[in-house]
Amino acid sequence: MLIWGKSRNLPTPYPLICHLLDAAAMASTLWQEYLSPTLQHRIAEALGTTVDAAGRLVAFWAGLHDIGKCMGCFQSMDAAQFGRLNGYPEVGGDRRRHEYAAHVWLGLPFSRMGYGARRPKDIAYLVAQLLGGHHGRFSARDHRECRFKPTEVLPELGDGKWEAQREALFRAVSEVLQPPSAPAALNAEAATLACGIVILADWLVSQDDYLKQRLPQVPIDAGGLRRHYEGSLRSAPSLIAAAGLRPVRLRSASFADEFSFIECPNALQHSVAGQLPTLLTNGLGLLLVTAPMGIGKTEVAFHGARLLGQASDTPGFLFALPTMATADQMYGRARAYGESQAEDDAALTLLHSMAWLNDAYTAEGVDTTVVSEDTSVAAPDWLHGKKRGLLAPMSVGTIDQVLLAVLPLKHMPLRMLGLAGKVLIVDEVHAYDAYMQKLLAKALVWLGRLGVPVVLMSATLPTRIAARLVSSYLEGAGHSEIALPPITYPGWAFADAVTGKISAFEVDIEPSILHVERRPVPVLSSALDRSQVLREVLAPLVDEGGCAGVVCNTVAEAQQTYLFLRDWFDTLPQALELTLLHARFPARRREEITSDITRKFGKCKICQPSDRCGHRPKAVVVATQVIEQSLDLDFDLVISDLAPVALLLQRAGRCQRHAGRLRPAWAAERRLVVLRPGDEKGELVLPRSWPFVYSPSLLRRTDQEITDGEIAIPDDVQRLVEQVYDDSFANGDLSEEDLEWIGKEIAEEGIADMIAIPSPDEVSGLHQLTSSDAQEDLVATRLGADSTRVLCVYQGPDGSLYLDEACTTKLPDTTKLPRQMIKKILAGTIPLRSSMLAGRDSANDPPSSWRDSAWLRDLAVIPLQIGADGSAIGWVGQREFRLHTDLGLQITTHV
Repeated sequence: MLIWGKSRNLPTPYPLICHLLDAAAMASTLWQEYLSPTLQHRIAEALGTTVDAAGRLVAFWAGLHDIGKCMGCFQSMDAAQFGRLNGYPEVGGDRRRHEYAAHVWLGLPFSRMGYGARRPKDIAYLVAQLLGGHHGRFSARDHRECRFKPTEVLPELGDGKWEAQREALFRAVSEVLQPPSAPAALNAEAATLACGIVILADWLVSQDDYLKQRLPQVPIDAGGLRRHYEGSLRSAPSLIAAAGLRPVRLRSASFADEFSFIECPNALQHSVAGQLPTLLTNGLGLLLVTAPMGIGKTEVAFHGARLLGQASDTPGFLFALPTMATADQMYGRARAYGESQAEDDAALTLLHSMAWLNDAYTAEGVDTTVVSEDTSVAAPDWLHGKKRGLLAPMSVGTIDQVLLAVLPLKHMPLRMLGLAGKVLIVDEVHAYDAYMQKLLAKALVWLGRLGVPVVLMSATLPTRIAARLVSSYLEGAGHSEIALPPITYPGWAFADAVTGKISAFEVDIEPSILHVERRPVPVLSSALDRSQVLREVLAPLVDEGGCAGVVCNTVAEAQQTYLFLRDWFDTLPQALELTLLHARFPARRREEITSDITRKFGKCKICQPSDRCGHRPKAVVVATQVIEQSLDLDFDLVISDLAPVALLLQRAGRCQRHAGRLRPAWAAERRLVVLRPGDEKGELVLPRSWPFVYSPSLLRRTDQEITDGEIAIPDDVQRLVEQVYDDSFANGDLSEEDLEWIGKEIAEEGIADMIAIPSPDEVSGLHQLTSSDAQEDLVATRLGADSTRVLCVYQGPDGSLYLDEACTTKLPDTTKLPRQMIKKILAGTIPLRSSMLAGRDSANDPPSSWRDSAWLRDLAVIPLQIGADGSAIGWVGQREFRLHTDLGLQITTHV
């Protein structure tokens, strides 16, 4: 009992053998209570054994994960405990590599148990490599592992008593657990999941409180090991429950009962609810939903995911969205769904880098209710830890959480375990570029192999992208040369993972007409002059009331438009509300504005669905692309800059979205006004900044297809999308812009291919899955997203820097900042492209005391000086920065 396994923060060291047995007991319990039956069967099939035997093997392996700690260079880290060892030589070496020591040493005893061990890729060495990855990164296999003694490969292991003690530990774990016979085989995906279970088990039983609780019960001799293991088995379920890892059980219900606020399900909802259950005889598959904006696809996703999860014994969901803002909005809807449908308490996590600023998630602030009368979906503290949130039974997050699982990063096995343990829902599938689409396709290959149900949703999805994603999923499930039936729009399709059959359904949705009105807008000094057109188009609103959304392609243009409208509205005798929303507001301010416009222009919280609602202000909202995705907003009129057709239609989806609204007479028709930049001859002229946002090829092709007149919804939607996004260019010659677009997509897909992990069949060694040495936050899930978070601070009269304009809270310069202060600092940050900070110098560095804070050390600080007119101005290089409450951050380049 003198060989210790845990020491930090403990009154006395915790014996290694006890930690090993704790981990084995936890892995055994996770297998039974956390792992879905689908994943249990997948691992058992890969091992060539029964589900029960597979669980016992994984528990046995978990009981050996830290055996590499039995070597002199590690044990000497606790000098007092090492001094109690009698006759154990001190062996030098890298004490931090105990996981690699397990990798090197375990192959030999496994071979004696009958595990294949003739070549480095045989099972004995694969399991050893698996366990060597329990700190999140696999080491490459060494050809010497099957030819030399472990101590010759890694001398730090030490011979003599060290070797005898390791053998004794191995025997002790074996005697207590009585593992089944050696597995017949082991593939990469099963090894990945098994490693994820080992990591999770290790983390759970390494908590300080747990170890302190178990210390008084440590056996004094080998005879008490069985009792210790049994005690660990008894305590494991409560530890899992306290961590928030118990699977969710969602009530079986009809669509009408599941969403009682919907008076009558529409054709899409009725079709999926009625037909999908008949297709789930095999339990596993992918549901693809393509339907217009504002038709209730979110409810279809929740309902479909629940049906898929119950049919496949894969309860719970991960709802993945394009941006943090859309994830924040969906979190509220998922929380309401979980509270109404979960049979017992079950955790719901919000997954993105700034989630802890969301008061509704962290249970701070004014409106923090996350507990209903019957069921709680609050996430326990343990799930708020780094890399843990994805393990919850229900999650909402950005698409990055999915893409990270197929990048060769540390703890990839844990991410894959969390991703594979629930139904994946991906919203706004059309919103991702070629790079992200390729990574998503790779994730679908893995999920298809693991038998994970998937729901994909989009209002404007090109057929070629839909075909690639569905084919990737079925490829992973073992089917090749799949021909996707023509997408029926609006409609849905189900791809059966077992048979490879794809069933497609078209639905009849009540048609509507979108009236498109193109307005020429002059381009002055490479920017649009929208003033005259906006005066004309908004005049009826000014006179009669109503509300409108104006969507601009860049932040600077949205700010200019807001300023023009503010000056105009100030001259009017009647009051109009005017709001600006874009990505360059401090995080807290952006959240406030988003919540405010959602409350005013979303579904009314006062009226019943059948009421004629008039609870909306006379107002205009000016915004960028941030309102075109996943925000449930309703305006009487939408005015938009020209954009690629899929996004233009998404913006139009915010026009007269909700039935039953009282609207002014001028808004009798659903109307989209498209601002078309041009010259005196009427030729399309793109502002200088637009090609940095959208492909000129897609803008020109959209301009050719979108004309004055009517767009029939849904009949014309898929045709327009296919015509604009068709990359075959069969109907005409290629322009330079077309070639540039095609080349960019090919290059992005190539980069994704190079950086992503291999598909399961292509994995030649587990080390390929975690081969990158880069930190998670430095590996891109989005190309061109090199950004820096900027903190604007205020310079007081004494030269000191303050967090607030009133200069009451000094910028803290200390190494130990309380969590609430870190949160306050981050709530004031703004994401900017790093290129916008060209010319930054030491004045823009955060305090040196922040260098040890992962949250704060990479911030860029912009000191602002408050002028006589009250404006707050700062400089970085040749760029002037002005921060306003209503405008956000204005950036002007001076040459």
